[in-house]
Amino acid sequence: MNPTKLRRSLFAVVVAAFLIAVPSEAQKRRAISPRSPGVQFTREVISGQILDNVTSQPVVGVTIAGGNRVDITDAQGRFDLKNVTGIGSITLIAERSGYQPYSSQYKATDPPTVSIRLVPTKTVTIRKTDGTVLDVDMESLKFGYPVPFSGYRDSESEDFCTVDGNKLYIHRSQIAKMIGPAAIVAGGACCTHGNAEKMTLTLKTGQTMDVIFTDTCDERYKVDVGARQHVSGQFVHVVLTDIAEIIFP
Repeated sequence: MNPTKLRRSLFAVVVAAFLIAVPSEAQKRRAISPRSPGVQFTREVISGQILDNVTSQPVVGVTIAGGNRVDITDAQGRFDLKNVTGIGSITLIAERSGYQPYSSQYKATDPPTVSIRLVPTKTVTIRKTDGTVLDVDMESLKFGYPVPFSGYRDSESEDFCTVDGNKLYIHRSQIAKMIGPAAIVAGGACCTHGNAEKMTLTLKTGQTMDVIFTDTCDERYKVDVGARQHVSGQFVHVVLTDIAEIIFP
């Protein structure tokens, strides 16, 4: 065979083999299409209302996030997420104390208005000495006190001391009931000087004891119970001397 023709034939074979081995652009697109994240979309606004799944009443103060936007529900449980962008879909997340966390997928084909129902969790009942009854979110309840020039300090646990001087650090989840109102008593073995506030505490183990709030040994600090009211969504602070009883779930 002519050397020139031989070289041309070999070159043609090599090119054909290369074309067979290397996929076309169309083949590449078909190969990766199942992994495609979807089409980018923009919603001018995603509006909706969040309701209590048991009472069907609107839930105020819910933080709802979707894509690149966040809003908080108003007194009617309504929200607006404006100029939301996503690819294929976004996750709507709704959170508030007193309710189980919620999440769902919102797709580009979904309507611009959504309805969300939240499942409530158990609440704490605070009975005040004036007869007022408050139902508050367990997850929001904290013991706290204002510190002059330093702000407010609070915690889910509290330092207690039994009348015989035994130190206790108790988390709210361990408490079944607190009986008041707080009495002002001599600090005794619990405090180095001055008076303190005492209440009767019942743990979920069934143990009942009189305890002193150690933080009240410093007479500058008056401990209160702070929590979010379940229905109104408002945060309240009740001083121990105004509390007749607290019942934990």
